[in-house]
Amino acid sequence: MKKRGKILTSLLLVFIVLACVFLYENTYSMIEKNVRIKTEKGTLAGFLALPKDKMEGIVIFVHGDGPQNATQDGGYKPLMERFAKQGYVSVSWDKPGIGDSSGNWLEQSMDDRAEEVEDVITWAKKQKNMNTEKIILWGASQAGWVIPKVQHNQNDITASILVAPAINWLKQGQFLTLKEMQREGKTEEEIKKELQIDEEESNLIISNASYEEYTKITGDNSLSKERYTFVQKNITADATKDIEKMKSPVYLVLAEKDENVDSIDTEETYRELLPNSQLSVKTISGVKHSMLNPHLHDLNLLIYLSAIIAPKDLLISKEYLDYCETIISEI
Repeated sequence: MKKRGKILTSLLLVFIVLACVFLYENTYSMIEKNVRIKTEKGTLAGFLALPKDKMEGIVIFVHGDGPQNATQDGGYKPLMERFAKQGYVSVSWDKPGIGDSSGNWLEQSMDDRAEEVEDVITWAKKQKNMNTEKIILWGASQAGWVIPKVQHNQNDITASILVAPAINWLKQGQFLTLKEMQREGKTEEEIKKELQIDEEESNLIISNASYEEYTKITGDNSLSKERYTFVQKNITADATKDIEKMKSPVYLVLAEKDENVDSIDTEETYRELLPNSQLSVKTISGVKHSMLNPHLHDLNLLIYLSAIIAPKDLLISKEYLDYCETIISEI
């Protein structure tokens, strides 16, 4: 009986420790608030992460691709907490058609997305509980086509943090295909053939072929009609002209092992288009496109468990979080 009692006591202690860890990892040092953001084209379901004391400025979160909600299912919160500790309000929202936001994000062009961000900035300036003297734009991946548009349209953007940003839609698609084929162990000839097929399909989309024509000619049914329309609106996207017009400081954060965006090409392009005095570049070691902890690469179960049990300390690269917080603290 004594042995059984010790086992039960030990299990209880383990449970208490795990419960404490869970509570700590899922309790953030910031004030969370849901808001309604009215824009020219509808209402967005917004989310604010406010600092508990000082108020230095705001960070506007600009999503990458996909049906993202305001916090990316909680994935943004570790970063938002870092910003809150430095006195910054984080502002994010469900994409149109996601959650309680009206509209449909698949009907948006990159210009539409940029106008949406500008509408949110206008809304933020009217809020009494925010200090908008400093406005930081943070965005990842597809935001690379959005943020440069906003930054050269708005004269009061303090700085932008661009995480693994895309530059040219077609080139990114080719890079993604190349990496996928290499992972699958395809030969150079097979890769060349697949890239040629990709180019032919892209040209068909650019020619304004209808969805029905596209599927009939290519036999590709992987895209929904809505997604096809979204791709057709944005397939010629290229950020270079907008990057050239960016006025305030740009912090480029790249992933060392990115398989979605060509980090080398991205850095070269930004260095060519912006003066050294305006641009800071940091490559986060070991990470892929999502900036997850390098030790979790391709381990879906561990990623899932980390997201639930320890999102602050295990899920996201610490180097990445530290660097983003450092940027904010020094602006």
